[in-house]
Amino acid sequence: MKFTLSKSRLSTSLQSILQVVPTKSTLPILTNILIEALENKLKLSATDLDISITATVDCQVAKKGSAALPARILFEIIRELPESEITFESTNTRMEIKIPNGSYKIAIVSADDFPKLPAVNTKKEVRLAGDELVKMIRKTTFACSTDETRPALNGVLWQTQGELMQMVATDGHRLAKMALENTKLKGLHEDVIIPPKVLNLIPRFLEEEGGEVGVIFGENNIIFNLGDVVLTSRLIEGPYPNFEQVIPSNNDKTLTVSKEDLNGAVRRVSILSNALTHQVRFSVDGSTLTLSTSNVDVGGEGQEQMECDYSGEAIEIGYNATYLTEILNRIEGDEVIFELSTPVAAGVIYSPKVNKDEYLCLIMPLRLAE
Repeated sequence: MKFTLSKSRLSTSLQSILQVVPTKSTLPILTNILIEALENKLKLSATDLDISITATVDCQVAKKGSAALPARILFEIIRELPESEITFESTNTRMEIKIPNGSYKIAIVSADDFPKLPAVNTKKEVRLAGDELVKMIRKTTFACSTDETRPALNGVLWQTQGELMQMVATDGHRLAKMALENTKLKGLHEDVIIPPKVLNLIPRFLEEEGGEVGVIFGENNIIFNLGDVVLTSRLIEGPYPNFEQVIPSNNDKTLTVSKEDLNGAVRRVSILSNALTHQVRFSVDGSTLTLSTSNVDVGGEGQEQMECDYSGEAIEIGYNATYLTEILNRIEGDEVIFELSTPVAAGVIYSPKVNKDEYLCLIMPLRLAE
């Protein structure tokens, strides 16, 4: 195998690939990347057996071939090299990396030892607007659970059956649901549960506005074709809990408040919240919202007041400040609406700018400490 390409082009592709290379693994081969020199193209692949990534880059290929190389060592060598054309030439056991004023040699592993990656059948591909997919990802993945005892909640539910396609994520404490019109995916596949790790990679590779993403549904995997980069991920086995049951439809109290003012105040007062619960107390009465926290461990208290628009009797309710700020950071517009019921019932949060059928979040309250 022998090929030549620029340092900058290779470095960018390696950086993409490294995101799925495990730092440690019981299977040492997974800490390598597979390099395949094809007809005027170099194909770089990595996998952790759950997620695979393949990047293709143009290069001059003098001799075709393939080999697996230690990913991080290769990346560190390339990163430190000055900008120049780099030539790679392999023997049976080693790869020589040649630059104008030096060379480096590293051991290689046979490409046959590298796990087989799923084949990409573009005939089964459905093309979706990239900006819509990225928006759904950014608005939902933050709410996924990390509790391994409930594996379905560790992923994002993607429903494609009806007139709308929607993504839902929840960890039992908060929920995010976003829906968009669906013309291309309708009836093509059952609901799937996708690990957030692969979804969060998509926005990094979809730089051009208006670009498209090819989606291929497999039996137990999903493939995202982003052009020069292809992402493959196993699907999480269901079923997903019935999330519609937990979204209240009869909350009778409505609180409207400036999103920026609320977000800033929550961040400030939460500095003095309980380190375990991060509880912030909401006290709403008339047109005044009071946020307060206390922390007996440091003997501290925090309180801020702000104007609000509120309909309903006075209420006190506790929320986890971290969960709340994560939701507020994803709500569009200058204001945010809370639909509330009782101090122990879930609150629905959405923007007056966006129909809540399109995007809403739900947050469970914390029991207030007296």
